[in-house]
Amino acid sequence: MNPIESNVVSTPLTAKFMGSFVLLTIIAGLGVGVARILISLYAVQLEATELQLGLIAAAQSVGILFMALPIGVLVQRLGSLKVFSLGSVMGAALYALTPLQESAWYLLIVTALVSFVLPMRFVSINTVFLSNLKRLGPAKAGWFRGSHMMGFFLIAPALTVLLIQHFGYGGSFYWVAFLFLGTLIFAPFCFQQIHQTAANAPSFQWRDVVAPLALLKTHAALRMVCALEFLSSVANNYFGFFIVVIAIQSFSLSESVAVMLLTTQGIVFVGSLFTLGGLAELIGYAKFYWIGLSLISSALLILAITPITFWMWPASLMLGLGLGMLHIANFMSFAKVGEQTAMAKISPILALVGPAGGLFGGFLGAAFGASLGLQNLFFPIGLAFIGLILVISRDQAFISFLKPDDSQHIVEGQES
Repeated sequence: MNPIESNVVSTPLTAKFMGSFVLLTIIAGLGVGVARILISLYAVQLEATELQLGLIAAAQSVGILFMALPIGVLVQRLGSLKVFSLGSVMGAALYALTPLQESAWYLLIVTALVSFVLPMRFVSINTVFLSNLKRLGPAKAGWFRGSHMMGFFLIAPALTVLLIQHFGYGGSFYWVAFLFLGTLIFAPFCFQQIHQTAANAPSFQWRDVVAPLALLKTHAALRMVCALEFLSSVANNYFGFFIVVIAIQSFSLSESVAVMLLTTQGIVFVGSLFTLGGLAELIGYAKFYWIGLSLISSALLILAITPITFWMWPASLMLGLGLGMLHIANFMSFAKVGEQTAMAKISPILALVGPAGGLFGGFLGAAFGASLGLQNLFFPIGLAFIGLILVISRDQAFISFLKPDDSQHIVEGQES
């Protein structure tokens, strides 16, 4: 067990830690959520083409693919506090530079640069949460993602519109920078700091960076959970970035009404993350997965084929509920694999596969948005979820992995 994990599991969770961690994740989610919606609306304001819109959406994830694994090693050596703080300061600086040029290509470049910084925050938070999940228990499996998404989906849409109205696009990006710096107030109460001299610090080796990927070869359940996380991120990121553009361009909705589609999804998403963890234990994770995947696939197909604005609302609700259920089950599954292997190797994988899905969703819009239509691309994503339902129903090894008796190891397992 690495120093970070041993620190986390050997000390009880305090009210100061829990309160600070929840507030930090809300503010962190709020900063990233405002930035994503702001970039989407700003790109429309700059009259970006479908190609540029897709590339900008993909740029939000491209750097994370390269940095997630190296940052995992960095967290083990420097501690999550230093890494998170550095990422917050660098992210704030880049967002402050965004309004300097009113160009879609400039927006693309800055967005891509930010994506190389974000893993410093994601991996640090993931490591701390997954290491504490055993003591939090299944009912609270969605609390971290719920806190994050409370800022990301619930508060960010309305706040973004408010900021644009009062400060314009340029001033709004400065507020994003402020939100990034605001997380530094709570970081010292949440993250671990490693004190070691240069003499006893382990040297940085390439095999340590790629070590987490070796788990994908040996752990079949991890491969399935990664596929679920990847595809859920494709759906979530594609909806989060393009639904505003689709609502404005295809359904002639105003910016404020279009953003409310995100709020609708966010309310249900966050609510499910905070309340449905116990239900997963009650009915079993296999059935919980099946219900969540069915809701997601149905929602995506409705979004793809509806010509009527009304049906976008229940579809957004269904998508939020399904994604919330999927995230709860995925976090418990990731934590279970981490207990069986090494948590410090699982958190970089979690930070890698999600953004990989976001990157794919962005390139999907860039490559086929102009020819097939952005709305129509919900259809193949929905079909992919139906295919995943069929795969899971036939994978007896994964179903066995999800049995309630096995999941108790997360809550009751002995510390190594």
